[in-house]
Amino acid sequence: MQDQEILQLIPRLRPLAFEIGRQFFGNTEDAEDVAQDTCLRLWAARSHIDVSQSMEPLMARIAKNVCVSMWRKRSVGNEADIVSDFPSDDTSPQALLEEREDAIWVEHRLRALPEYLQRVLRLKQEEGLTTEQIAEILGTDPHSVQTLISKARRQLMNELKRRYRK
Repeated sequence: MQDQEILQLIPRLRPLAFEIGRQFFGNTEDAEDVAQDTCLRLWAARSHIDVSQSMEPLMARIAKNVCVSMWRKRSVGNEADIVSDFPSDDTSPQALLEEREDAIWVEHRLRALPEYLQRVLRLKQEEGLTTEQIAEILGTDPHSVQTLISKARRQLMNELKRRYRK
């Protein structure tokens, strides 16, 4: 594909990448990053694009891959940063180590949840979205969202109970 052709297509296709990013992450800042990165990847691959191919499915596939890559990078980086979510007055090395281990344990349990439960819980807890906002993003009703949030929390609570029984 010629440079001029791709330059004409990108402004038309960018909103698709933005919308995929917004649906995946639930906020405009990350959606903007997804759209930008998707456009850059499309530009980088321009010489390998078949001009007879429809561009929307390709753009959507690239945007979804960008979302997953961003999510994975954050998940790996979050393990070290989780400790700040568990503040304590005790700053002894032992207490800090225990807090870090607890935080990593919780993050691993979150990742063990089915993806749809992880997503709903993260949108609620980390993004601070309302049940109605989450329902809109997922294309479902608020009652279903509340049920999913409760299910995720119940599973995590059961894991906590098992951990502290040992």
